[in-house]
Amino acid sequence: MTAQPTINTLDVEELRAVVADALELPVEEVTDDARFKEDLDVDSLISLEIAVRIEEQYGIRIDDSDLADLGSFRLISELVADRVAGRSAA
Repeated sequence: MTAQPTINTLDVEELRAVVADALELPVEEVTDDARFKEDLDVDSLISLEIAVRIEEQYGIRIDDSDLADLGSFRLISELVADRVAGRSAA
């Protein structure tokens, strides 16, 4: 069993790879400022897939409403970092 990452070990490029894999896109296309709906054609089903993969990778919970409010990879990475930090502090 692999250890869950902490905020200190959260690797943004690893997270980018998780998101890119869910989107079936090259990692290079998932830029910090790429807008999910407008630039990457992310719909609600793909958003759910992204959430599930992030939850599995990082051992955190992401609500559907969280993803609906997040429009870019940068915002998702900030959310994941906050959740990982919260889990580590608990």
